[in-house]
Amino acid sequence: MGARELYTSRGECLFGPERTVENPQYTVLGVPLDSTSSYRPGQRFAPLEIRRAVYNIEWNSLFVDEAYLYDVEVEDAGDLAVVHGDPKTTLERLGNVIEEIAGSGRIPVVLGGEHLILYGVIDGLVRAGLRPCIVSFDAHFDLREEYLGLRMSHATVMRRVVEKFRPPRIYYVGVRAWEKEEIEYAKTRREIEYETSMGLKKIGPLNLLASIRRSLSGCKHIYVTIDMDALDPAYAPGVANPEAVGLTPSELLQILYGLATDERLAGLDLVEVSPPYDPGGATSILAARILVEALILNQLVRRGVRLSGIPG
Repeated sequence: MGARELYTSRGECLFGPERTVENPQYTVLGVPLDSTSSYRPGQRFAPLEIRRAVYNIEWNSLFVDEAYLYDVEVEDAGDLAVVHGDPKTTLERLGNVIEEIAGSGRIPVVLGGEHLILYGVIDGLVRAGLRPCIVSFDAHFDLREEYLGLRMSHATVMRRVVEKFRPPRIYYVGVRAWEKEEIEYAKTRREIEYETSMGLKKIGPLNLLASIRRSLSGCKHIYVTIDMDALDPAYAPGVANPEAVGLTPSELLQILYGLATDERLAGLDLVEVSPPYDPGGATSILAARILVEALILNQLVRRGVRLSGIPG
């Protein structure tokens, strides 16, 4: 029996009633974990709400006419069996499932949950033989040595990833809230680059994407992690740790266009949606749109479709 059979369960799936995908290229996995959430918990409910939003929004691409989600070879593996209060065991299970997904040649698409899940995802990818560079859309560095007495936390996860897995490059997009120790640490690490949300406003998303591409030029694989608090709370109010003056949806999607249309993409996650704090489901709906665009665009390039430049 494989890790997926042992540690996942099916509930509502991405497409409503189950559909059979003969040779899926992407596997969606929910990880309803919020054990170390420190401000506005509730991320355990996000995988369900994002799925419901995907099922109820239209499935066309904003960027490419006549491109639709139902043409993407994607399966929904359900949710990881999370052990609430025991993130260590949860991360071990997650690593096992991700290793199995990536080892079978499929691209994991993970719905959090808190950002701590990134550790388990990268662990699984590394065990499957990948050593991806990471692009992190996030208001925070998550580089603390410890937080509230914990070394494994949503606020320390990237520090643990750096120490354990040594990713070749990490590029932060939209960071704007940090503790002094974190930014000093970031500046000492040669593999870390970042652009603040205010810096993005100055140079624009297309120039920033060009900078990211230069930084990642030597990478064999790329992993994209999207903490929804990278977005301004005017657009994504339902997150666990909101910070003002963030990205607009169009800025994020323009940069994501350039990453999703890169055949080196080895995985993607969407984390930190907190439905109890999400008026009208706006943040889940925006997360669903981001997910739909990423899947459609990446599938198109893997089928050899030549796409035009990023819409300005």
